[in-house]
Amino acid sequence: MATPQDLRPHLPDREKKKPGVARETQEEFKHEKKELSGALKKLQQNEEEMLAMQKAERLGIPYINLLGFPINTDSLALVREDDAKAAKAIAFWHQGKDLRLAAIDPSSRAVIDIENELVDREGYHVRRFLISPRSLDIALQLYSHVTYQTEGKKDRYMQLPEEELEIFEREIKNLRDLGKRIMELPTTEVLNTIVAGAVKTKSSDIHIEPKEGYARLRYRIDGVLQDITNFSLEGYKKILSRIKVMSALKLNIHETPQDGSYVIQSSGLVIDVRVSILPGGYGENIVMRLLDRNMSVVSIEDLGMKKRDIELIHAVLKKPDGMILNTGPTGSGKTTSLAAFVQHVNSPDLKIITLEDPIEYRIPGVEQTQVNEAEGYTFSAGLRSILRQDPDIILVGEIRDTDTAETAMHAALTGHLVFSTLHTNDAPGSIPRLIDMGVRPFIIAPAVNAIIAQRLVRRVCPKCGQDYVPEQAERDSLKKMMIGVQKEVFDPAVLDNPELKLKKAIGCEACNMNGYHGRMAVFEIFSMEGEVEQLTIDGADTNQIREAALKQGMTTITQDAVIKMLDGITTFDEVGRVGSV
Repeated sequence: MATPQDLRPHLPDREKKKPGVARETQEEFKHEKKELSGALKKLQQNEEEMLAMQKAERLGIPYINLLGFPINTDSLALVREDDAKAAKAIAFWHQGKDLRLAAIDPSSRAVIDIENELVDREGYHVRRFLISPRSLDIALQLYSHVTYQTEGKKDRYMQLPEEELEIFEREIKNLRDLGKRIMELPTTEVLNTIVAGAVKTKSSDIHIEPKEGYARLRYRIDGVLQDITNFSLEGYKKILSRIKVMSALKLNIHETPQDGSYVIQSSGLVIDVRVSILPGGYGENIVMRLLDRNMSVVSIEDLGMKKRDIELIHAVLKKPDGMILNTGPTGSGKTTSLAAFVQHVNSPDLKIITLEDPIEYRIPGVEQTQVNEAEGYTFSAGLRSILRQDPDIILVGEIRDTDTAETAMHAALTGHLVFSTLHTNDAPGSIPRLIDMGVRPFIIAPAVNAIIAQRLVRRVCPKCGQDYVPEQAERDSLKKMMIGVQKEVFDPAVLDNPELKLKKAIGCEACNMNGYHGRMAVFEIFSMEGEVEQLTIDGADTNQIREAALKQGMTTITQDAVIKMLDGITTFDEVGRVGSV
């Protein structure tokens, strides 16, 4: 009988215990085994996708493989993670009201329940797809990226009855009618009417301010606050309590500020409401900012820029790195402009991540995250985390501190295209502001590609705007403002034309007696090149940088507003409001 020792010579060499050989052959065996395992796993995955494809064809349901698909975390967040795991389904894409839902079993009761909730809650048009278990696993892993947006912040909904909007359309012709209706209603119905009025007048903010003996209601329409009505303090207190409940704020806290949010829903309309409550002399001031989820991103050409400015922006957007900085006060349209830039460069072969507070525009294909300071997800910390995600393009909602500024600048210097905003009065003032924040001039100069400043001017109402011939004093004032503008942009002879006509705001029911309807941005834009770049390195002041930018072809915000006024878009009064007459 053969013994184990007798069989030893017949075993493969890798099993022999020869000094200096066994370890090498053993490693080779492990490597071969690993390669075989990987090949087998790949074969199993391909087979899994093939089975899913065949099942989809059999059921007449479209199939999709989510490996490499740019799943939008905003879409993912529409279905809670626990529900997604239980139903084995995820929302992987949406644009406007069109939404795509993928599941291992799209016809299951759990998936249909999710679809019904999305339809009933937010009015989505849902299309179901079939996916493999591997695709589901890939998608579920991405829930880690929406933690800051969803964790501890479940949306609270206010159902706005459709009849409220119908009543507004039928009975309320202007802000005066709205004020009368609010005064006539019982307190329990007032908030619905206040919100419906804000929605119908396209207000950006609702202000409720307690005074001595009464509360004042105002809307911000086209950037300007409009008085609506006054009502009793008793009614104000009930409205305050309801707003606090909807926004998950503390009812018993009255001496410290509170921030919250809720969502308005009505016949397919979905509006995020950001609530700020601030203690005042006579009670708590309430400001509610309205953000329409379905607000579409405009194109660069529709922002209102001159031909020269559009060409400059297109040129800097073609660069693979560097920063575009947009400056101006709150409510000047900076986010709208940056969203247009992101949309312009957005493509499937680029990784784009945003860090916003709050998210105002939903852009398909872009990973959008929202600041949550309570959880430590600040602009500074968030930007560092984003850089570890290997992005090509980054949008940082605002540069608020030195750490964020320096991190953003270094990102712009190391192969990333960066968009961000800063609070300054004008574009040239951004450079000294960054230096004051501690960013060194020799970093700013190569990091920044272009700087933009902007404001919003109101458009004169097309129905009641009235032509008039300006007086000589008005012409002289305009000439003074337009000094230094290049002739290809503006011909000063226009102001000497005796037949020159400007627009005057009158007011009618179509514009709520304001004389204006809608807004347009006015800009000043320059690129970081030539003399401007050298002055930045030398630490020059704002006036020196402005002079160099004007030589480069920049027009100031006031000058751009004058050009739009001469085109009949806005009025002399609006030029004075955003500039200096």
